[in-house]
Amino acid sequence: MRLMKNKRGAALMQVLLVTAILAGIATFILRASLSRTSNARRTRRTISAQLLIDSCMAEVNTLWSAKTPEAFFTDMNNCKMHNNLDTYICKIDDAESSSQYKVVAKMTGSGGNCQVSYTVKDESGFSHL
Repeated sequence: MRLMKNKRGAALMQVLLVTAILAGIATFILRASLSRTSNARRTRRTISAQLLIDSCMAEVNTLWSAKTPEAFFTDMNNCKMHNNLDTYICKIDDAESSSQYKVVAKMTGSGGNCQVSYTVKDESGFSHL
């Protein structure tokens, strides 16, 4: 009778050991898969934000090209975007998610040494880049 209990104990120990090994392998595979998914999502967000910024850059360039040379010179000398403001907001619709993004173009600097920065915000005001 005692021999039978030892065989059962050994079999149970083998089952537990195999289960622990399989759980470890499954955890490793799940971690690798989630890491890959996270990286793909991060890359997609970065590319989407860059496309939104590029679209706003085109809108800002169109706005600037419509100015008279005098207005352009005055605005650049004072580092102003449009109508004596230092910011310009592009509103871009996202057809895929039926939402709207705002890209804020902000001009800083003085004396003609101007710099433009772009920030992408979603409907809730969350900044994306």
